[in-house]
Amino acid sequence: MAQEAKELEARIEELREERSKFQEKVEGHLKEARTAAADELIEKAEQELQSELMNRLNAAVSNGNEELATKLLDGLKSYYSGKIKPGAKTDSSEPPSVSPAIAAKKSTSKPQEPKPQPPSQRPTAEKKAPPPPPSSSKPSGKIIERRTMLNDSLNEICRYEYSDGQLTKMIFLDSEGNPLRTHQMVYDKDGNLEKEIHVDQAGRTLQVLERETSKSGKIVKEIIKNADDELLNSVEFDYDNQGRLNKKEWFDAKAKRTKVWEYEYEKSNKDPLRIIWRDERNKPYGQVELKYDEKGNITKEISKDRTGDVIRSINYHYFYG
Repeated sequence: MAQEAKELEARIEELREERSKFQEKVEGHLKEARTAAADELIEKAEQELQSELMNRLNAAVSNGNEELATKLLDGLKSYYSGKIKPGAKTDSSEPPSVSPAIAAKKSTSKPQEPKPQPPSQRPTAEKKAPPPPPSSSKPSGKIIERRTMLNDSLNEICRYEYSDGQLTKMIFLDSEGNPLRTHQMVYDKDGNLEKEIHVDQAGRTLQVLERETSKSGKIVKEIIKNADDELLNSVEFDYDNQGRLNKKEWFDAKAKRTKVWEYEYEKSNKDPLRIIWRDERNKPYGQVELKYDEKGNITKEISKDRTGDVIRSINYHYFYG
């Protein structure tokens, strides 16, 4: 028994040495792989991350998941503010230890405490001022820019482009003026908006929104597909006897209803006073109260949960050309 114990102990020691050598070899290979990593691979990972975030954000907005949409929007803000900036270069000769796509995932491990630096060596991040609104040499009275304020801070900028009086493009920028995505409008021969193509800053299609209209030109259905022409969800529109939007119902790819928006009006007013959210079982989920300017454009959205507590407040500022 004593001899067997010694042999077992010796074997364990051999295995430990083998494991140590193997670990050193693996670390060596990883270091070589990181050093040899090509910029295009890193860029591809960043593009995949950006596309995935945008797809998830669009799906969350379409499905009325306010909480998830807000979190994803915050993630995109971080992405474009420089925390995970596409194609970012470093002055260090050392290559990145992980791909940006992996680094973007929320870590469950405890972060290391940064070493304190003297005041003179501490980096100071200067946030760029928002770009000025565009000017128009031929005023038309149309909206040329909308600025979205979330919690009193500039959250997003949307610029409008027109051709022959029709809206052709909506360009979305972050608070510093960096491009996020673009919505391209496609019209039928009668001038009805037939399709919206949503693309990212690199021109890649994120999703396509197709519209069906009635003879009077009202939207009766929207069909949302991904870049591969696969159905994501659809939205059906219902109107009251005054021609005002009465209800919107969302359905998933399997035609199962996922949520409902009901619009409430004040007497004969054409602009809705509030929107009531209902879940797939038609139970109240929350509401959005709306305020308008003299031109009928929404200036404020106050979202409340089913108990009446405010979830968030969004303000819109418009610039006209």
